Amino acid sequence: MSARGAKAVRHTAALVPLLLWTVLLLVPLIITVGIALKTRYDLLVNPIGWPQPVAWGNIGTAWQEGDLGTALMNSVIITTCGVLGLIALGASAAYPLARRVGRWPTGIYVYFILGLIVPLQLGLVPLYRAWQWLGLVDSQAGVVLIQIGELLPLTIFLFTGFIKTVPRELEEAAAIDGASQFRTFWTIVFPLLRPVTATVIIVTSLVIWNDFLIPLLFLQQPDLQTIPLAIYGFVGEYSQSWNLIFASIVVSSLPIIALFLILQRSFIKGLTGGALKG
Repeated sequence: MSARGAKAVRHTAALVPLLLWTVLLLVPLIITVGIALKTRYDLLVNPIGWPQPVAWGNIGTAWQEGDLGTALMNSVIITTCGVLGLIALGASAAYPLARRVGRWPTGIYVYFILGLIVPLQLGLVPLYRAWQWLGLVDSQAGVVLIQIGELLPLTIFLFTGFIKTVPRELEEAAAIDGASQFRTFWTIVFPLLRPVTATVIIVTSLVIWNDFLIPLLFLQQPDLQTIPLAIYGFVGEYSQSWNLIFASIVVSSLPIIALFLILQRSFIKGLTGGALKG
């Protein structure tokens, strides 16, 4: 076999696992879209096959009955505020942890990493009582603060690992020019963190957008419900509108898919350039 033929065989062998993985991802997606476009009768007699006829009206019905417009807006507000808060706090905290050496920085970093292990559910009862006392129940700000507290350890972990790959010479040159550490970080270091920032945006947005438990407990007013709560509204005691549930899932997934398509290049760079190191 020639060298060119051997190279083609290796490329083909490398593509087979990727093709299998693509199929595994596409099959559930196709089934989800198919169920979203089925009538109730078609769903009973043909649950997996492609809908016949295609019930495009399911999307409009789900939008109106589930008040998806309000739920989408609430989810966008909570997710956007939460992600911006995580970026500002996580990057600011990770910078000194990545640059300073000693017991205190290491101990604080370990303390934050332990936050990845301890589940939030262990502290829900005292947290709910504290939020009641502060008047943050039925408040989007209250949910945003909880999401920031829950995801801040992960954000600091990602930023710290990436900052360690940034050359210190850039900061030393800025210090020689008289720039403060605050200005050095936000004008020189932070712009270099675009890949890991995209990683943080995608990962944290996905968690906050799909979170069900926190909005269920802390947002009890119907006009404050998020997308997961709106989808759950189609589940009744005696009947479930599965076609409308799947139609709502398709609608709710579009913003996250669009966000990933916009940031996918930076997301991959963030994973390979140090976001999971250190």
